[in-house]
Amino acid sequence: MANAAAKKAAAARKSASSTYLPIVVALNLFYLLLFVVYKRASLSVFQCFMSVILVGLSFISYRGIVDNHATHNSKSDALAGGAFLDMLGLVSFVQFSSFFSDLVYWLLLAIPLQTGWKLYSTMKSAIPGQSVGATTSSSEYEQSSEKADEKRQKRAERRRRKW
Repeated sequence: MANAAAKKAAAARKSASSTYLPIVVALNLFYLLLFVVYKRASLSVFQCFMSVILVGLSFISYRGIVDNHATHNSKSDALAGGAFLDMLGLVSFVQFSSFFSDLVYWLLLAIPLQTGWKLYSTMKSAIPGQSVGATTSSSEYEQSSEKADEKRQKRAERRRRKW
């Protein structure tokens, strides 16, 4: 039984890989084909460097999506793939928008900004008395606290009956 979780994670990785690998490869091959056909005449070192970066970022996001599928809780409301799906969407948007303007590369700054915000919110929530995000009123907090207390009491009663 101890190995069941590892088998489940491996199956989730394989399933996600079979779904997302063809998509990522097709997006990158199509981008590179368009890049060679349409940008060949006015190619610069910066554009070549950015195309390598964009293809690399798309494969990094692919690996993140696959790994996130392995650790994703099926009971949660969050979409499997998480922030890596967002990153893949952003990178794909930048790839295909870069044919129209080189200024679109500035959108890639959203990746470290979002990472910094996640880090900030994690650190700030670790400090007692500080919270980030939606604030809840005290009555909502009291209601959720009362429900949690009721559940704890019911569990304690069941344990006592058991003995």
